[in-house]
Amino acid sequence: MKEAKRLISSGKRDFIPRTYDHPSGRKVKWKEALLDIGLTEVSQVWNETLTLTPNHCVAGPIVDVDRKHEGKVIWVFKKDVNGDQVYIKMKIDKRRGCVCLSFHKDW
Repeated sequence: MKEAKRLISSGKRDFIPRTYDHPSGRKVKWKEALLDIGLTEVSQVWNETLTLTPNHCVAGPIVDVDRKHEGKVIWVFKKDVNGDQVYIKMKIDKRRGCVCLSFHKDW
């Protein structure tokens, strides 16, 4: 947590603009996912991640299956944002800093 917050605060961060698979089968673009929880800018995502505590952590470290050979691990958090439970998935990458892989309502 400390390292992630240090990287975020220093601007060494990367938000991955993804399309999420909603349990209903619908595809949800990242901008729509942010709007669904009342956020309009990626900077608001970073402000929310800076308020994470160890109590918000629900999983991790988990091996990043997409990057097994790099030895990266993923951390999963759940946190209330604007009245909605939000699913947050992040990792630390030496080159990119703190990387936000997912930020959407907890479906």
